[in-house]
Formats: sequence, C-alpha cells, structure tokens
Amino acid sequence: MSDTALVAERALFLLTGPFAGDYVATLASAWPRAPRPILGRSCCARCGAAIAASRAIPLVSWAMLGGRRACCAGRIPVIYPLGEATGLVSGLAAALQPSLPLVAWSFGLGLALAYVALVDLRRFSIPWWGLAALALAFCLALAAEPTTGARLARLATGGALALAFETLRRFAGRGGRRLGLGAGDVLLAALLGGLVGWRLAAPMVSLAALAPLAIQVIRRRFGPTPFGFWLCVSAGVLLLMVEAASALQMPAF
Repeated sequence: MSDTALVAERALFLLTGPFAGDYVATLASAWPRAPRPILGRSCCARCGAAIAASRAIPLVSWAMLGGRRACCAGRIPVIYPLGEATGLVSGLAAALQPSLPLVAWSFGLGLALAYVALVDLRRFSIPWWGLAALALAFCLALAAEPTTGARLARLATGGALALAFETLRRFAGRGGRRLGLGAGDVLLAALLGGLVGWRLAAPMVSLAALAPLAIQVIRRRFGPTPFGFWLCVSAGVLLLMVEAASALQMPAF
C-alpha cells in the first residue's frame, strides 16, 4: 500500500472515531437490551423524537447544547460524550500505527475497551460481548508475536492476573463479604494483562486501583467503584502512551 493510501486510511479512522464512539455509547447505554433502532436515524431515548443531523455532531453538539437534549431539554447521559471522546482517542491511536492491519486492530481495541468501560460505569457489570471482542484482539496480538517466548509471556501475564483476581474474589467473598469483583472482572483483568504485556500489567492494576480511590478521597464521597471501567481506562492510557512513544521514537517502558 502506498504512503498516500495509508495516510488516507488513517485520516478515515481519525474522522470516523467520534461517530463510532457515539454508536458504542448508544450500545452501552441500552445494554443488556439492543438499542432501538440499531441502525438508521438516531432518536432521543427520553422522548422518542428524531435527532437532526445538525444536532448529532459528536462532542460539538453536546458542548453547544450544554449537555442537554435539543428536543426535550433532558440531560444527555455522560457516557455519550465519554464514548465520543474515546472514539476520537481510538482514531488518534490508530493513526499512529505503521500499517493498515495495526490501524484496524488499534481502532477496534479502543472501541472494545470503550464499550466494556461504559457498560461497567453505567451498570456495574461486564458485558460478555465486550469480553469476546477483547479476546479476539488478544488472539490477534498473540498471533502477531514473532517468537514463542513472547507469546508465552503474554499468556503467562494473563494467567497470573486471572489467578490473582480469582483468589482475591474468592477470599473477599468468604463469610458473606462482598468486594464487588465478579467473574467478568477476572476475565477482563486476564485479557487486559495479556494485551498490555508483563511490563505494563502491574502499572495497569495499580492505576486502576489508585485512581478511583484518589478521586473519592478528593471528593470526600465514598461508594462502590466500577473496577472494570478503571481497568479499561488504565489499559487504554498505558497502551496509548506506548504507541505515542513509539511514534515519536522515544524510549518506551
């Protein structure tokens, strides 16, 4: 593929990222049901009115409307601008990749992370379809590794995190106590550990644990935390940092 074609492909992913993120947010908002309609013109989930194309520009429309719906003045759920912003970041991460297969892989991974994170943020549950998408991304990353040792390192990292989180889940659940970790969190940690690799696995878990704690301390408001959301955020941030460092030819982790 020529350099011009690759630049065009990158630009396409970058421009469509916010729109893809908005659709992911729509899927996450409706979970576990399917949104109505799945395809076609967008409608307000509150009053059912059709949304004009001029009012459906990702991030721009939300900012211009002050976070309110143009049809009924209801507040737009925060997962929509979050999804649109994540789509934009996913497009940017994809644009940093050196080849079209990596561009598509990075873009798909970013949207899968966004879907899992937004569902967990809204419902405190990990969607199985999101885990399936992350599992596919992990299998592709595994197949792309040039050596058997690198593949084993990814598998060992995922296995170690799965064992650690399952042990924590079972120990915390003894005596009727509830930590808030479910089987979905265990699988998510394992998949993300395999995706980020052994160097970034510990920073990923540390960031996912400390970031919400710091926010709660600052706000002086404590309560349940969607740990899957923070795992996805920390994994996405670390992977983006690695890609940016690689694109700028800076030392990575």
